[in-house]
Amino acid sequence: MDRKKLYGRWYFWEELAGFPMMLFYWIKGDNIYKMLSDRINIARLKADQFTLTEKHKNEFLIEYDKLDNFFSFHFKEIDQSRSHNFDDKIKYCLNHYKKESSRHFSSKNLMVLQENFLNGAEKTLFLYFVLDHKVRREIRLTDIMIGENSSKYFLKFLQEKKYIDENHNLLVDQKSSFIRIHRFLKDNYVINPDFQDTTIIEAMENEYNTNFDKGTFSRAITVKPNEFEESIFKELSKIFNIKY
Repeated sequence: MDRKKLYGRWYFWEELAGFPMMLFYWIKGDNIYKMLSDRINIARLKADQFTLTEKHKNEFLIEYDKLDNFFSFHFKEIDQSRSHNFDDKIKYCLNHYKKESSRHFSSKNLMVLQENFLNGAEKTLFLYFVLDHKVRREIRLTDIMIGENSSKYFLKFLQEKKYIDENHNLLVDQKSSFIRIHRFLKDNYVINPDFQDTTIIEAMENEYNTNFDKGTFSRAITVKPNEFEESIFKELSKIFNIKY
């Protein structure tokens, strides 16, 4: 999270405006935990009442990926862990908020941080609740690939090349090579480039019933393709009409 983007420039008159707001919340007795709980309830209620269409699903997945606020930065970070429940994730974000707020004695910065944290929480968790309960944990290639039948053609190609079996289980040990094939499709707009690597990893894990850790993924895409991979790219270029 870019701190300069979060706080902006410092102006003396903004301190005068921020102090009364801090005093108001102190007198009212609303602490950050209570205010965050209210936003969580609002986000959950909105998500429960929302009807998710296929169009909304794809748009929301991209929007969730691109979220850039103080809450989303830390929530998406801890959300990748499968050993933490929802309450653990909220506590994690709150701890980071408290650490950040302890660094400031400026009323203006504290109010900016609080507003960014609470508004970010409501927006982030609305998308999280909608996607998590209905599609996010089952995101697959069809959700990240451009074109109605792109995933169908690609999976058929992988089966013919003995990369996967009829149930899409990964058959090869060379995960790095497999990752570079998917990166090639992302670079050529067959896999939607708006999706971050973490989302692509999640789709691959669900599709191929295996794990792809971020370290392996990051290293794999920096390695130059070998001759065999180049031949695979040429075949995929014909299937998806890519200039290569």
